[in-house]
Amino acid sequence: MVYFGPRKYRPSNRGLNRREKIRVIAPILLLVVLSLIVFSSQFGDEEKPVQIAPDVIPSQQSDEISGATGGERFPTSGVDVPEPVAITPIDTALPDPAPFVENASVLAMVRDSEAVNPGVPERAGLFYLLHRWRSGVEVPDIEEAPRVSEIATQSKSLRGKRCRMVLTLIENPIPRTIEENRSGLKRIWEVFGTDSDGSLHRVDFIRKPKNLPIRSDVVMEGDFLRLYRYQRANGQGAMVPQWVANTLEPYQSPFVGKGDQYFLLWIVGILAIVTLLLLLMIQNRGPRQSLRRRRKS
Repeated sequence: MVYFGPRKYRPSNRGLNRREKIRVIAPILLLVVLSLIVFSSQFGDEEKPVQIAPDVIPSQQSDEISGATGGERFPTSGVDVPEPVAITPIDTALPDPAPFVENASVLAMVRDSEAVNPGVPERAGLFYLLHRWRSGVEVPDIEEAPRVSEIATQSKSLRGKRCRMVLTLIENPIPRTIEENRSGLKRIWEVFGTDSDGSLHRVDFIRKPKNLPIRSDVVMEGDFLRLYRYQRANGQGAMVPQWVANTLEPYQSPFVGKGDQYFLLWIVGILAIVTLLLLLMIQNRGPRQSLRRRRKS
């Protein structure tokens, strides 16, 4: 039976033709591709590597620090650090500490740049903060650690305050023997690390994680003790902030491990675009082939 009606006539028993299917599928694929691109752009910002600042302090900060610390300089990672003490074995079992009693006068007696060698007040402040950590006394208002230039001008008001920062270790932690005190500790760990500005910090802490090698990033939550002063190999004096902490936690960047996820998203997006191009090519070839068949007939 030959049909002489309109060309666009489609019997009721047939579904969508090829061109109509493409018109429906193409916008859906475009929407999927755009959503993947938007999703990857929101979470695809990689963390910039920390650049270690050179051993130079800006002139404005240098004047402030020199006035606050008697001309001492704050070193960065490119300078000498104090020589480590001899390594001795560490006892894993810690004795119970004595009852802790708040005494703000202990920290008030701690000195900064005027203490060339740590004396009785400095050791008493160290033991006091270690004792507070071991006793589990809660310290409110934990904040991000200020910059070294701010610590230099506010060392007295910051003494004993608990702060948090991310440090990059420039050496392996070393044990240090301490005298008998109310915290019950005989040995602690000591390490130097740099912050995001490249400034050095010293951390004395109680418990060392198993895997804490050099150049690893750690989260330090510690109590500020004082500005630690030491002498470099060239004879010049230097000072770094000294912190007292319970332990150092390995720092895991929130952007680490997401490369595989974004790689899969890009593959899905590319496949969607290729599929869309193939459908467009099929759509363009369809009418030409039908016209050729009609001409031959």
